[in-house]
Amino acid sequence: MFSQIAINRLNLIFMKFFKLLAITIVFSILSYSCSSDDSSNNNEGIDLANEQNKQEALSIPISNLESGIIIDGASTNLGSPPTPNSNLNLNVASNQLPAIQNVGFNLRFSTTETQVAGAYLQITDTENKATSSYFDIPMSSFEQARRSRIKKTQKSPFSKNDFTVEEGAYQINIDFNDAFPPGKFCGVLCIYDNENNISQPITICVEVEAWGGNNALVGTWIESGISEEDDTTQVICNNNSQINVPYDQIIREEIIATFSADGGFEVFNDEEYKILDYTSTAETCSASYSSDIIQDKYRETGKWAFNETENTLSIVAFSYTDLINPGESETIPEGELLLQSAKVQINGDTLTLTETYTQDGEDYIEIITLKRK
Repeated sequence: MFSQIAINRLNLIFMKFFKLLAITIVFSILSYSCSSDDSSNNNEGIDLANEQNKQEALSIPISNLESGIIIDGASTNLGSPPTPNSNLNLNVASNQLPAIQNVGFNLRFSTTETQVAGAYLQITDTENKATSSYFDIPMSSFEQARRSRIKKTQKSPFSKNDFTVEEGAYQINIDFNDAFPPGKFCGVLCIYDNENNISQPITICVEVEAWGGNNALVGTWIESGISEEDDTTQVICNNNSQINVPYDQIIREEIIATFSADGGFEVFNDEEYKILDYTSTAETCSASYSSDIIQDKYRETGKWAFNETENTLSIVAFSYTDLINPGESETIPEGELLLQSAKVQINGDTLTLTETYTQDGEDYIEIITLKRK
């Protein structure tokens, strides 16, 4: 028989065993619960992205096409455009164009004609049902087509401004109002000259991206590297030799980008840098930078859209908040395109955005690398 001491020791052992077992069971339940929640959230995110992408396949209603398209300087006339009566030269780079809500798109075309006076544009839905009126767009509303940025106004990789002119090409800037939905529509374009010669029509179709559209992008990302092929400038030295040097000397840099499942976007930028001293650089024929340190610290918020066919990302800002000089902050109701059609590659916790463009007849590539936070 067991002594009372032995019995007490056995009871203690069993109590410890069952206590450990209970803790293990509870931990397992909690782990399963957390895992289930993560899986559920991920499935919800995927479902939302799929729903966003489905919207892009729908034909945009005539009512939106009638009221939601804006072309500055153009007049609208009831009915259909005049009948084409000539072979005026007209070409478009692509018959399939992407567009973004609130921002619109640029309809680019080229012609060898020298007496162009304007263009007619009739909007239709995907079933070829036309709107009740058409746009008459005078030559004064054309812009020379622009392709690539010259220099970012801010240091964020998601900000860019001016574009170089593409010789011999034009574009019509087409905007959408705030209520314009994602989906598809088409347009029929003709140009005409001063003698009322009208070109043969060209049909272009447009897909307006929904906000969001890729659950794999959702989350917070920290910039870990930027490669810009045009981030240097050529300096002619006093001895007539030439050197290529970076515009800026980066001292400290922190860029955090957040993509929300509903298409919301935010980028926080905190950076210190020095600008190039051209005079000193020319004298020494080596890169020299100012002694003053410039600090940029700001936040931009807006929307992002993913093109699942091209695997590209576009970002639009609707507000800019300067965290150093609040008076410089602004809201941007019409939106500012920060990034357009950048190729997306996700490898584990690394996001790579590659943007290609042409400047001064040369092709450049900008690569932004981010790590998931």
